[in-house]
Amino acid sequence: MSAFNKFYSNFAANSFDIKQQYQQKNPEDEIPQQRKQIYEMNNPIEIKYGYQDQSSLVFQINKNFPSQPDFKVGVDLIYIIDISYSLNDETLEKIKSALKCLVNYLSDQDRLCIITHSNKACQLFPLIPLSEKNRLKVINKIEQITINKGNSIIFSALQMTSLILESRQFKNQITNVNIISQDQDLRKFSNDFKQIFQNEKAFKLKTFLLISKDFIQYFQKKKRESQKFGRYHIIRKFDQLSSLLCFETVRLQQTVILNLEIRVKTHKNNPIQIQECKGGKFIYVNPNEIHIKKKIVSIGYNKIHLVGIGNSATSDGGEICNIQVSFQQIYSNHQQKYVIPIYPQSQKNNILDETVMVQIYKLKSRCEMNEAMLYYDPYRIQDCIEIIEMFQSEVANLPDGIKQQLNVEMQQFELALSQYKHNPAQQIENPFTKLDQQSKKLKFKVFDNL
Repeated sequence: MSAFNKFYSNFAANSFDIKQQYQQKNPEDEIPQQRKQIYEMNNPIEIKYGYQDQSSLVFQINKNFPSQPDFKVGVDLIYIIDISYSLNDETLEKIKSALKCLVNYLSDQDRLCIITHSNKACQLFPLIPLSEKNRLKVINKIEQITINKGNSIIFSALQMTSLILESRQFKNQITNVNIISQDQDLRKFSNDFKQIFQNEKAFKLKTFLLISKDFIQYFQKKKRESQKFGRYHIIRKFDQLSSLLCFETVRLQQTVILNLEIRVKTHKNNPIQIQECKGGKFIYVNPNEIHIKKKIVSIGYNKIHLVGIGNSATSDGGEICNIQVSFQQIYSNHQQKYVIPIYPQSQKNNILDETVMVQIYKLKSRCEMNEAMLYYDPYRIQDCIEIIEMFQSEVANLPDGIKQQLNVEMQQFELALSQYKHNPAQQIENPFTKLDQQSKKLKFKVFDNL
């Protein structure tokens, strides 16, 4: 039995007694300020048709969440901080600075609790609202955090977190548990951790792994294998931790929809063409059905979902596919539902919407670059070059309006091609990595002065 399974069995068996003891020690549940705001929203999902030919119809599932900067819901945040011997003083100071930045950002609608752990867990303060009085108390507690020379054992901290959440008499609209650690083994358990919080609604669990410079090269070699381990965020530049924590919190504060589910169901003669489905994750049900699920959806959520289906007209001239949408608005317990029918389009062999085509090729550009780098071999560099040049030729045949909107992507291909031809003996860094990092920096910039 794994260490986690042993812990979970003991936790489940003794949870009632432990919960009673915890409630006796922590009888109060401070209620934050409450401001119910209205978010104006019609149907959140729309369909934009991309192109069709004699065999395929490709469309984009478009999310419609208009910006409303002042809209915020309350969030209950718990941070679990690993202070075991693997941490050094410099990294600890970065973590403390990030936590203080977060405290300065949070409002009196939000509540915060911080738990530190090495081989044992310690609750620095209960789950409390960020009033001015509490804000000073919290910052003082953060300043007092020091490194403990024990091993990193997170289970007691998870148990304490679960008890805090279960003991609440009041719950904010969103609950968020974040783990900050340098323990690489957490990658193996991050999916298992969800068992502990399986009864929580409107809940998000995230692990921030702080990767040291010595570990980066090893991690990159193992990257493809490690992707199967749950949801965690790799932090290589610790200076960005402050902005990242605030940015992640903003997304939770601007939650407008819970339990979004999109079911794509096609006519039996028009199966879903999986090779044409790009963008966000989906659940494959059968050749004629896929599901897209998102538990928490925020303003600005724009994950692209492109779906390809067969394009044969039905005998009765009816729909060839329908999109079943269900969701719950943040301040409602009512599950809303509606259906979007998809009919054969009148035009043949034609682009129906250039903006969808641009999204298709933006996604494809990253896939093709990854493919080229995967095939890199200094003794067979031509294989790598051919993948790049084939994609360049494909884009060159697109209409001018689409090509112009792909200038940034094609510049990355020119750069990669030039570097491979100039120095074939050296593998290059994926140019899209730097491009995407610059985009993230712009999102984080608003938090620089906190």
